[in-house]
Amino acid sequence: MLAAALMAAPVPASADDGPVYLAAGLRGANEVGVPGDPDGQATVVLRISGDEIAFAARWERLDAPVDVQVAAGGRGAPGEERLRLLTGPLPAHMSGVTGTVRAAPGLVAALLADPAAFHAGVRDARGSVRGRLHRLSRAIDLNGVLNGPGQATLAAATTPPGRATWWLRPAGAALAYAASWSGVPGPVTGGLVAREGVTRPASVSLFAGALPENVTGVSGVTPVPPEILRRIAASPARYDAVLRTSGPPVRGRLGGGPVTHPRALTAPVLRGEQIYTCAQQPSGAYAFVQLGVAATLRGGIEHTYVTPGSGPPQWVAPDGSAVRGSVVTRTPNGDGVIPELVLDAAQAGAAEGLLARAVQIMRVNTTGGTAPPGPCEPGTEARAPYGADYVFLS
Repeated sequence: MLAAALMAAPVPASADDGPVYLAAGLRGANEVGVPGDPDGQATVVLRISGDEIAFAARWERLDAPVDVQVAAGGRGAPGEERLRLLTGPLPAHMSGVTGTVRAAPGLVAALLADPAAFHAGVRDARGSVRGRLHRLSRAIDLNGVLNGPGQATLAAATTPPGRATWWLRPAGAALAYAASWSGVPGPVTGGLVAREGVTRPASVSLFAGALPENVTGVSGVTPVPPEILRRIAASPARYDAVLRTSGPPVRGRLGGGPVTHPRALTAPVLRGEQIYTCAQQPSGAYAFVQLGVAATLRGGIEHTYVTPGSGPPQWVAPDGSAVRGSVVTRTPNGDGVIPELVLDAAQAGAAEGLLARAVQIMRVNTTGGTAPPGPCEPGTEARAPYGADYVFLS
């Protein structure tokens, strides 16, 4: 009854043939033995290359975290910290971070052998969120996680010393930003937008304070007077994006026009049903089997099957971008609950938009949605309400 698009596909077995990517969607309800944040959520992606782990974390409705970690402990098990990803606090107003750490060979081997036995955790001063790790089948741009779902309208690339890339998005009385860098001289101590050739005074201070030395990128939103935003948007070439460091500042001229960059987003189910139909089984008995799904996700994304009964599943955003999915892995998530999934994403809509660069989809933090048990009347239909977070990665 299920189409080939819903069958599991193989995933890489080790990092010997290139980086291995693991990811988690985090919620406070997943915490065990410690206070979970009631409405916070986060996404964490790891890229494992030998003993180096590059990471990206992005959070919502959480303060700047004091801890981002990988811990032993699968679903329902208490956590035991194994690797701290963030080695120091972040300034306020931040919503994402990238960086690199080194891990012991034994931990790397254990992560690759059984990712679901580990979880990622993000903790702020009020509580924490956690999510089980899943192995991905596609390479993911960590800067997409850093940037999040927003489409930048301004960008800058710096010149030596060091290299930095900025994406900026004016929004009302605030400026959203994402910056990533490599090879800059010394620790980063701040980020700002300033008139060309000028460092002080800043037109906009994006963040201030020394960052942990293992951090390679940050994102956030900072309040800005609307008049200043209008001036920057009207004449971006008169402004520079600047990283302050312990050495010379690293700066690049802003530019407008079409900006191309990776994006990632988490879209919870606002209302959704798994749809089943009563069909005859090889044994001759009748039971409910999957017919489709009908769900509306945050951001107006509609989730259905292309063809009822055979799939594949599809997600369509209001801007016309769309993806279709094929299941890579299924991970059980408890009795009476549909499994968590990793799916490969194939483009099926507009060339630009919210989902236009997604290559991988995760269905995590599932609740409900299973078919009614036992026999059924031929031809009858059943709808089971469900909840989940869908994570779209590019």
